[in-house]
Amino acid sequence: MLLPCFVCLMFLAPPPQDGPTVDAVPDELLTVAERSGFRATARHAEVVALTDALAEFSPLATRASLGTTFEGREIPLLIVSDPPVGSAVEAHELVASQGRVVAFVFGNIHAGEVCGKEASLMLARDLLLAPDEPRNRALLDHLVLLIAPIYNADGNERFALDNRPGQVGPEQGMGIRRNAQDLDLNRDYMKLEAPESQAMVAALNAWDPHLIMDLHTTNGSLHRYHLTYSPPLNPSGPGLPISLVRDKLLPAVTARLEAEHGWRSFSYGNFAEDHAVWATYSSLPRFGAQYHGLRGHLSILSEAYAYATYEERVLATRDFVRECLSWCAENRHLVRLAVRSGRRRVIDAGEQGDGTAQVGLRFELAANATPAVLLGFEETVDADGRVVSTGVPRDYTVEHRDHFVPTVTVGRPWGYLVAPGEDDVLELLRRHGVEVQPARFDPEGLRQDRHEAESYRVGAVHRDRDPYLGHEVIDLEVTVFQDHRLPEDLDGWHLVRTAQPLGTLIVYLLEPRSDDGLAAAGLVEEHLQPGATWPVRRVVRFSHMH
Repeated sequence: MLLPCFVCLMFLAPPPQDGPTVDAVPDELLTVAERSGFRATARHAEVVALTDALAEFSPLATRASLGTTFEGREIPLLIVSDPPVGSAVEAHELVASQGRVVAFVFGNIHAGEVCGKEASLMLARDLLLAPDEPRNRALLDHLVLLIAPIYNADGNERFALDNRPGQVGPEQGMGIRRNAQDLDLNRDYMKLEAPESQAMVAALNAWDPHLIMDLHTTNGSLHRYHLTYSPPLNPSGPGLPISLVRDKLLPAVTARLEAEHGWRSFSYGNFAEDHAVWATYSSLPRFGAQYHGLRGHLSILSEAYAYATYEERVLATRDFVRECLSWCAENRHLVRLAVRSGRRRVIDAGEQGDGTAQVGLRFELAANATPAVLLGFEETVDADGRVVSTGVPRDYTVEHRDHFVPTVTVGRPWGYLVAPGEDDVLELLRRHGVEVQPARFDPEGLRQDRHEAESYRVGAVHRDRDPYLGHEVIDLEVTVFQDHRLPEDLDGWHLVRTAQPLGTLIVYLLEPRSDDGLAAAGLVEEHLQPGATWPVRRVVRFSHMH
C-alpha cells in the first residue's frame, strides 16, 4: 500500500538538472515528461515516435525491437553505440575487439512506475545530442547501450488517474502494474508464461549483456532517500558478478550520486513496524534482479522514491543509471572479467559433477553484522488510519537485513535426464537458453561405468496462492530412490549437462525442492501428486573414491 508523505518532500530538494536544458532540445526529441512540465508520462505510440526520432537524428542510434506484447504491441529497443551497432553479432564483435561492455537498461515492467521510461529516453537523447562531451564520449567509446523504455507496453496503455494512489504524480495518469494477461512480469522470469518475458529472455540470450538495470518506483516505507537500489539477492548465482555490484559498484555510485548530483540513495528495503529493522525483499529468481544474477549478469534494481516529486524521480533515476554506466565504462576490464570468470566457475563445477558442490535452493533473510543508520521521519497516524510523516526528520539505527543464507541445498550433479514425453519442460529449458540434447551413451560423455542416476519420489504436496504469480505456489517433500542405475534404454530421454553457463539456473529449475523451479510454479502438474516419480533424474559422476 502506498502511504501519503507529501509533507516530507521539502527535505528532498531537487538539485540543478544536469544535461541540456529543455529549451536547448529540439521539440521532437523531448520526452512527454519534459514537454508536459512533468505532469504526464508517455503513451506507447509516443515512446515509439521518440525512439524513431532519436534513431533518425543520430547515426549512433539504431532502432530495433525486443519483441511483441500479448496484445501485439511492439516493445521498442534503442541501441546507442559509437561505432553504431545494429545487431547482437556486431555488439559481440566490439566486445571481442575493443573490450566493450554491453549494458541493458529497461523500464516500465510495472507500467504505473514510469520514471524509468522517461529517464532512460532522456539519457539516450543527452548522449546523442552531445556525443563529444567528455562524460558522454566515455560511455560511447566503451559501452554498447541497449534501452527498452516501455517493457510492459500493454499495461502502459491502461491509463487512469488513480492507478498508483499515494504516489506523487504524474498527475495526468499512468498505466497499471500487470500486463494484458493479468500477469506481473516481474514474477514471470522462471516460468516465462508471458510473451514479453519470452522476448526479454530471448534478448538476453542473443545480446548477453554484462550489466542489466531494471528501473522501478518504490512502494512502502517513508524515508529521506531519493532512490534505493539492490544487487542480486539470490546467493546461488555466480559470486563474482554479485560481489562486484554489491561491494564495489553500488558503494561508489552512492557516493558519486550525492557528491555530483545531490541525490541521496541507499540499499532497498522497508522498515519493520517498530523501525528497529530495515529489510530487503525476496531471493526468488522469479524477480528479474535475482534471475539476472542467477544467469551471471551484473544486475541492479533501481527504485525511485514514490513520495518524491515526479520530476525528482525521473532525474534521480536518469543520474543513477548514468553513474552506474560510467562506473562500468571505467572498470570495463573488471566487469568483463567478473562475468567471464563467474561463468567459468559454473562450467567447471558442472564438469566435476560428483554432487559435492552445493547449490542453495531455499533461503532465509539474514542481518548484516553492522547496524545501519536510516534517514527517516517521525511518523503518526492520520484520521483515516494511514501512517504519514510529521515532516520532522529522524534517523533510525536499525538491524539491516540485506542478504540471504541457504536453508536447503543440493549437490550439483553432472547433468539431468528428462523423461520421455516432457516436451513442455524441454521447451522451457530451451527458452531460457539452456542447451538440451537427446540422451545417448557416449565413451566421452554419459557412461554406465562413470555415472549413476538419482530419482525422486514425491511425498507431501503443499499448495498456496500467490496473487502476483497468477497461480498456486507448490512446495514438495521428496525422497530419493535407492536404485541409482541409469535407464538401460535412453530412447526419448534428453540430457541436460550442468557444465554450461546457465548450469546453476538448470539446477534451480529442475530440482523438485527448489523454491522457484518446475514444481513451485506448477509446471509439471501431473507429477505433483504423492507417490509420483519426479520426471527428471539427476546424473552424478562417480567421485575418485567411488
